[in-house]
Amino acid sequence: MTNRQRPGALGRYCRSGLKQMNPWNLAIAWGPGQESEAEAIRMKLAEAWTDTPGANLRTVRLGELTPDHIQELDGVVMVVDSATKHSHFLRPLAALEEMHVPVLAFVHGSLKPSNIFEHGGAMVMDRCTAGATVCSRLSGLLHRQREVNHLCRDIAPAERSQGRLRDEITKIHEDLHLAAIVQRDFLPRELPSLHGVTLAALWRPAHHVSGDIYDVLLLDEDHLGIFIADAVGHGASAALMAMVVCQSLTTRVLEGSTWRILSPADVLSRLNAEMIRRQGKSTRFATAVYGVINCRSRVMALAGAGHPPPLLVRADGRCEELETPGGLLGVFSDETYPQLELELEVGDHLLLYTDGFELAFPHTHGHAYQQRLPTTRYRREFEKLVGLSSPQEMIETIDRQLDVQQGSLHQVDDLTLISLHAGALVPTELRRTAETTVKA
Repeated sequence: MTNRQRPGALGRYCRSGLKQMNPWNLAIAWGPGQESEAEAIRMKLAEAWTDTPGANLRTVRLGELTPDHIQELDGVVMVVDSATKHSHFLRPLAALEEMHVPVLAFVHGSLKPSNIFEHGGAMVMDRCTAGATVCSRLSGLLHRQREVNHLCRDIAPAERSQGRLRDEITKIHEDLHLAAIVQRDFLPRELPSLHGVTLAALWRPAHHVSGDIYDVLLLDEDHLGIFIADAVGHGASAALMAMVVCQSLTTRVLEGSTWRILSPADVLSRLNAEMIRRQGKSTRFATAVYGVINCRSRVMALAGAGHPPPLLVRADGRCEELETPGGLLGVFSDETYPQLELELEVGDHLLLYTDGFELAFPHTHGHAYQQRLPTTRYRREFEKLVGLSSPQEMIETIDRQLDVQQGSLHQVDDLTLISLHAGALVPTELRRTAETTVKA
């Protein structure tokens, strides 16, 4: 039981709260060899005490100041010197501070009161101080303690609520950490390469989980499907939506005994219809880009749904934005997704990314508001990657550049980037296994 809960301490006041009606219970606690001095101080205080209603003064050993004893006290006068072991008075001092019992300490010798007693909440006085002065100081401490007790009583419910809130926040953090692990498990562990076409990906959540998702699918011996999506919003709800989007993706259909690869326009139309079908009372929507590349012919078809346009970086450094004009997923049931076709040449790079990059490279000059505005600096950073030899090297370079940007420790938005490189045509022999090894 702490001093905040002691009926003996709070119950000593009349209902007006202005004046204590019963004598103070005070203890003069002495360390080894200080018993006679403690008795002398007790007598000096008894003679000089004039405050109403008076005080019950008694001497006790420091070792007797247990929590059960302390809860019956209104104040303690502690008498120690350099011969007193720290362990003898530090533990009682900590207990007195914890239970909000005022302490007046008489200290001499090599002890450093400013480092020990004053930091423990005690008032330190010289042993030669007159009795009337000591009583006055002690009386002030005791009367002040009344207000401390009232404050402790008032904040006790808040402390209990704070403890429960802390537990809930810890649980939320643990759940989010587990959700992040699960979400990472849904991402492809390795990206396939086919006939000299290689890929690498960057995935950086702004928080524990991400509203961005991506996938690269081996469709048959010649074709790869490349998908990137961004569920609108942040946090757990956006992350769940992104996973639903990815798992709802249909890239092939079985016709008779063979699989037919769906066009990007058809894939996004089916995905849009599935998202609308799943909607409840609230509308959830996302942006996305899906492409299918024939890795032998290097012909690629692309379609987009309200997503930032992919960036085609030619081997000679020329850059081209590939506009994909389709609308958002999950909004209109009759939405169409026009697709475009392009032919990749040896050395070309194709970059698919989410809109977080507009905030990832802020203005380096100007006031704080300007530094929070979207920029196109990411375009220049992407263009610098042309001379790098592999998609993985490009991803690692961008990752390092993001780490040195202002505000990178508090990333504003989720970031995802897929880098595709059209290398020299290299025949790839795929081992034929069960149909389940090819992701549909």
